[in-house]
Amino acid sequence: MRARILSLLEKDDFVSGEEIADRLGVSRTAVWKHIQSLQKLGYGIESVRNKGYRLISRPDTPIPEEILPGLGTDVVGTDMRFFSRTTSTNLIAKGMLDGGPPEGIVIAADIQTEGRGRLKRRWSSRQGGLWFSVILYPRIPPERGMILTMASSVAVYRAIKETCGVEAVIKWPNDLLVNGKKVCGILTELDAEMDRINSAVIGIGINVNNELEGELLEIATSLKMETGSDVPRVPLLRSILEHLDILYKLIMSGDHKTIREGWFSHSNIIGRRIEVTGHRGTLNGTVSDVDESGCLILDTGEGTERIVAGDIRYLD
Repeated sequence: MRARILSLLEKDDFVSGEEIADRLGVSRTAVWKHIQSLQKLGYGIESVRNKGYRLISRPDTPIPEEILPGLGTDVVGTDMRFFSRTTSTNLIAKGMLDGGPPEGIVIAADIQTEGRGRLKRRWSSRQGGLWFSVILYPRIPPERGMILTMASSVAVYRAIKETCGVEAVIKWPNDLLVNGKKVCGILTELDAEMDRINSAVIGIGINVNNELEGELLEIATSLKMETGSDVPRVPLLRSILEHLDILYKLIMSGDHKTIREGWFSHSNIIGRRIEVTGHRGTLNGTVSDVDESGCLILDTGEGTERIVAGDIRYLD
């Protein structure tokens, strides 16, 4: 109902409450209540007696009313839920799985109190950033699950460049950096059997306009810090979802090669000397490849190692 009212208010002039009520088949009291609800979401709606209502401003908040209308996607963004404050969008998404939510549903939050990254590391999720998850049902084997993270990384890279002109670099396995500092993290969580992935929850956190403090300033940055001004979040999220939809359809068609080529073109890891720390300890070497499963192929000088997971540090 709120989306339909917004559609009626999109013209520049006033629209009477009576006209809105007649067009939507509801009472004028119901219209007034919905107008109040929209105002609480941040919409600037002017109300003038004997004239009606006029939309004068829209919020830069990732709510369904701003993200879904006109979104040019087939799968990603079929539906959306928004929370002004929640624990973690990935936790909410995983809790929804038993109910069979539609593929592509987006869960977004203005603030996360328990945001996390890989290895359950805490992720600061203050107001002003983009914190959201997408539920997908990919028909691919578990060993190819990394392709989902790769596609998400490419989608975020392209959207950031498209909407605010910032050039990021994809860092294996799940980060995007700007000027050597982390601006985005991606956490992909799978529910899988031996031969197939039943569901995937892709959590994406982007420092957009949120404030960074203390030790975070040494390792992280935000798009606002890089551009010198606020970055609109609504067009950024819409762009991410549209790019991810395109890439996900490539995955579903079996075209993983295009995803990998896009990932490599936005990453600078091949040929780099790195230090990687994982469950097997610390290894140094030169990256010669990232294989079909998303694993690093590391030339240590004494042989070749296949790195499934770990933290890397560039040595050159």
